[in-house]
Amino acid sequence: MSKFARDFDRRRAAGRLPALVLAAAALAAPAVLALPRPLEREAPVVESVVVRADGRAGEQNMEELISIKKGDRYALMAVDRSIKQIYGTGLFADVRVLRSGDDRVALTFVLTRRLTVRRVDFRGGDDLPQTKMRNGVEALRPGTFFSDDKVDRAVAELRDVLAGEGYFGAPVKASIERDLEASGADVVFEIGSWKRYRITGIAFEGAVLVSERELRERLRDKAGDVYVPSRFHTDLQKLKARYAVLGYQRAEVELARETFDEAAGQVDLAVSVQPGEKITFLIRGADVPATILTPIWEEHIFEEWGLAEGEARILTALRRRGYVFAALSSRIERLENEVRIIYDVAPGDRYRVDRVEFEGLSAFPPARILDEVGISGKMPFFALVDGERLFEIPREIEFLYLKNGYADCRVELVLKSREKAATAIFVLTEGARRTVGRIELAGVALFAPENVRAAMAGAEGGGFYPPDVGKDVERIEAFYLNRGVRGTSVTSEVREISPGSFAVLITVVEGRAVRVAEVVVTGNRVTRKKTILRELRLRPGDPVSRERVLESKRTLESLGIFSEVKVDEVSVSPETANLVVTVREGERNYASLGVGLETSNEPRSLAIWENDIKLRGTAEFIRANIFGIASQISLVSQFSLVEKRAVASWEQPYFLGIPMQTILNGWLEGEDRKSFGYDRRGFSLNVVKPLSPGFVILGTLSLSRTKLTYLEIAESEVDRQLFPFSTALASASFIRDRRDDTFNPSRGTFMSFVGEWAFPVLGTESDYLKAFFKYQYYYPLMARLNFSATARVGLGRGRIPVPERFFAGGSNSFRGERIDELGPKDPQTNMPIGGKAMVLLNLEMRFPLFPTLSDLSGAVFYDIGQVFSKRKDFRFFNFQGAVGFGLRYRTPLGPFRFDLGWNVDDPKKKGRPFAFITIGNVF
Repeated sequence: MSKFARDFDRRRAAGRLPALVLAAAALAAPAVLALPRPLEREAPVVESVVVRADGRAGEQNMEELISIKKGDRYALMAVDRSIKQIYGTGLFADVRVLRSGDDRVALTFVLTRRLTVRRVDFRGGDDLPQTKMRNGVEALRPGTFFSDDKVDRAVAELRDVLAGEGYFGAPVKASIERDLEASGADVVFEIGSWKRYRITGIAFEGAVLVSERELRERLRDKAGDVYVPSRFHTDLQKLKARYAVLGYQRAEVELARETFDEAAGQVDLAVSVQPGEKITFLIRGADVPATILTPIWEEHIFEEWGLAEGEARILTALRRRGYVFAALSSRIERLENEVRIIYDVAPGDRYRVDRVEFEGLSAFPPARILDEVGISGKMPFFALVDGERLFEIPREIEFLYLKNGYADCRVELVLKSREKAATAIFVLTEGARRTVGRIELAGVALFAPENVRAAMAGAEGGGFYPPDVGKDVERIEAFYLNRGVRGTSVTSEVREISPGSFAVLITVVEGRAVRVAEVVVTGNRVTRKKTILRELRLRPGDPVSRERVLESKRTLESLGIFSEVKVDEVSVSPETANLVVTVREGERNYASLGVGLETSNEPRSLAIWENDIKLRGTAEFIRANIFGIASQISLVSQFSLVEKRAVASWEQPYFLGIPMQTILNGWLEGEDRKSFGYDRRGFSLNVVKPLSPGFVILGTLSLSRTKLTYLEIAESEVDRQLFPFSTALASASFIRDRRDDTFNPSRGTFMSFVGEWAFPVLGTESDYLKAFFKYQYYYPLMARLNFSATARVGLGRGRIPVPERFFAGGSNSFRGERIDELGPKDPQTNMPIGGKAMVLLNLEMRFPLFPTLSDLSGAVFYDIGQVFSKRKDFRFFNFQGAVGFGLRYRTPLGPFRFDLGWNVDDPKKKGRPFAFITIGNVF
């Protein structure tokens, strides 16, 4: 048989083999099916669940995170879900699960806790730059999570910092002290011996253009100095700035080489200088500093853009100064290795824009437009709007129209001059309005459609603005999230149903409702779990509202005892989720010292040494989170020339289970005033309750004992010198604050009302009523021109002791009198005796002094008011007035104020100024 035939038979036989196997299987199948089937084995049952964290038994709340429980059927999916829930807390770096047993399964969750870096220290020498090392090591910062892989990175960062400060080749070793109880880690870097190099010479390479002697003089590092690379790099940047002053905006000044001599401990430095082409700015026809142009040309840019940007900056500077008709042209001239940027400016005359008119306006009343762009009514002697702001308004008006459906509105600014004033005319081409003709909502089943519609801002018949449709989609999504529904999809479709009328179709594909299964609290070492749960706005069984989750986070943060708060949802099933609250407790101890200067009277001179100035100090200690209930105790002492005070306070966020901040104070104080001095001791209970954002009520009960140390006025019924008297007092305060900034307000209102009742109880002598009302108003008239007014009214009746009477005069009340000296005087000593009625009004206008100093401003003011011995003595014609001016400098604690005031109604004091220096607003 031929080879071909044998191969053919072999292949044919191989092809028959699968067929024979299939035939045999078919014949055997009935027999196999007829065999008895084994019983299905039941899934194993979980007999126990144990949690061990860092080798010790875990907290009870960790077991709450584990969804698989004792008695459940064992399933890998349930174990995996529990592992994810534990990782979701962010507190553990590793989770392992050990299983033992077959039918009865014992599970052990072995957790490795994530440690937080508590402290970072550096050891190795007193001359090491501690602050720079601390700032340079970013991998391990206090408050961040610790991990071993961060240690090597931190060591490398520290070596770089040391080398940059001239400590070359220093070996660095990190040692870690772990505190598993507190979940903290202390990191100590041990720094070994290092090498320092001294500079033998500094050479300059390239087109230096200026003398090397000048460049060396500008360097702090000289030959023979220790080489500090970071300092030398700073010096090179200064050299680059010097070249920029010479017109070489793009100069490159870099370290070219470092040549180290290890044996001699020396280094030679070479600096490369590439000045590039010189750029000269010529601004012809106007006094505008070229410095506003230099930042544009520091890098290589498109020259056309650079010219246009320069024109815009020059026009802005001119318009800000009132040159509203300024015009200019620009060009570039090239010379050998020099580029000239030339601006020819025709500034025109300066004008004050004191009128605003509209042409073509029909959709809105003029007052609406003026209010939207922030232009107030006409003010004599002042411009309605500065020139810079004026040219921004047309785009703002167009945007206002666009939001209300006028997509084609165009606004042109036309200026008409008349002597030194100008009228701004805004010429509007409004165009046709596009409206929302119909809104359709589809797919809503879980909630009433009208409730979903109420969450939308768009309305049928309103202006059509496409971005508003997207915002309504977001509002509907938020509506579902805030009601515990997850996975909702909201889409929108817009079509034009008639010219200028659009139909908006919003389709909702609803997700699933999710409720809170359990609330798990982790990370708290001192704080009680009950304290944290009390602040949560969600309980097991509640819908997982996103709004309430965020509110819970805010209320926990407001306790002031946590450095970090996280509130996460961890899914347990499609319908339930655990709420995992993870907190990181902050420092519990706080101490501070403050030192200042003060005078007992208004300054006699701006020369500090010519005034009676003494030290004023404050010391404070706070221990937070006492007993783990978010309470704190504080000790504060103040001492100064005219007052002494020591206060011990206990503060907690709840009062008898009601969420109200409660403060129990005990104090000792003494104060010297113009006509009397006193020592006082007592205690008070204060309860603070915010009713809404910016609206707070305060209730106080106090009992005090006062002793007058001296009295320069006639004794009254309770004002007996050196004879103590007691006061039992109840007061209620209502505060409404709508200012844009508590310390430096420019817009908004503040209102407060305080009512006090001192009643004769427990043997106390005082029996009087007092009421005090204050209202403040801040309003920006134009850019950096701000008007403010403060009105105060105080009324009292009964036997009011001297320390509790109304006084006025000084920097914070009436600036035409010394401190406390407005109002009635003792006929024998001419000392102020205070009164039972007071009315004060402070009016002030602040204005800019220098465009480049935005924090400095000037002020003119007018104060009027009076203090009356009795309420029946009130007379309008007895009011006194004061005028003056001052300086204001904005600080984080309020404006630093210098005021000069003149009393215009007291003939004895006309022409005599009163000077005041203080920090803070006129209260």
